Amino acid sequence: MKILSVANFSNYNDSNTALHRHWALMRLGAIVDKVDTSISYNFRNKLVKKLFNLGWVQFYYSGTDIFNENIILKAKDIYPDIIWIDKGIGIKKETLIRLKKDHPKIIIIGYSPDEMTKRHNQSREFLESLPYYDAYITTKSYAVENLKRLGAKQVYFVNNAYEEKFHYPRELNNNDRENLKADVGFIGMWEKNRAESIIYLAKKGLKVRVWGGGRWLLYQNKIENLIIEDKALFSEEYSKALSAIKINLCFLRKMNNDLQTTRTMEIPACGGFMLAERTQEHEQLFVDEKEAVFFSTNQELYEKCMFYLSNENIRTSIAQAGYQKCLSAGYSNYNTLKSVIERILNDR
Repeated sequence: MKILSVANFSNYNDSNTALHRHWALMRLGAIVDKVDTSISYNFRNKLVKKLFNLGWVQFYYSGTDIFNENIILKAKDIYPDIIWIDKGIGIKKETLIRLKKDHPKIIIIGYSPDEMTKRHNQSREFLESLPYYDAYITTKSYAVENLKRLGAKQVYFVNNAYEEKFHYPRELNNNDRENLKADVGFIGMWEKNRAESIIYLAKKGLKVRVWGGGRWLLYQNKIENLIIEDKALFSEEYSKALSAIKINLCFLRKMNNDLQTTRTMEIPACGGFMLAERTQEHEQLFVDEKEAVFFSTNQELYEKCMFYLSNENIRTSIAQAGYQKCLSAGYSNYNTLKSVIERILNDR
């Protein structure tokens, strides 16, 4: 089977989840080639995105012609069975039409870890091209029907996944432990709800460390017990931190209505103890207080932080059980992509 892998491979170094899925496609035994679809967010493209979010949908991103043409040329070179397009916000419908014309038997599969029915994740190109995918894969169970209403032919829900070549328990040296340690830690972008929860913990006396930069810097050196690092963590540091932090907070993105997130899998896959927001999907993926721990309110979050910081043996046991669940349940990219591609091929 030949697969042409199309994604933005340029951001976040080895932490790039699109790159992780590309690695998984390679391990499936496919002959894989790739096209990078990174968009330069220059002034014009920032303006296009802002106008689109405000409802002005008539503008296209600039600078996308090159990679759209590269997709067509690569397809002519390798004659792929499948074209895998990871969050193709710059992919034009004309490109997909041309691919089908040149290769009538080709299967075009789209994937995104984001909620693609939300405007802030979309583009004019995405909305116009969506009906030309043979299948679209989402990690948002509640988005399936809405994606169909936007024109998707077939939509498949999958859980988030971890990358076994990147997310695994790392060996930590003394420098790692010193530089990445935290009683309670969070790695990720600022959002109002998660900031309120973290500040609540700090004001209750818990030491919380946050990596993320951006709007988190508004709190730097202003709240006792709260340490704000002026950077995000990427590459090996990210996985090591998940192992070094005693309690890893897993917040869900409210603007996407998340019920699970990539960290849902990444934290336990790295051998980290996960304290996550309680949702039905989280409780289906991990057994509460055995493989992970869940909370619903800030008070419950505080009480569970206090309990598990004081009970290292229980905390370690839960972290190890969460790691084993990732392995036994097949939560890796390889298993997830293998399963969904088989479903798509069987449905044709």
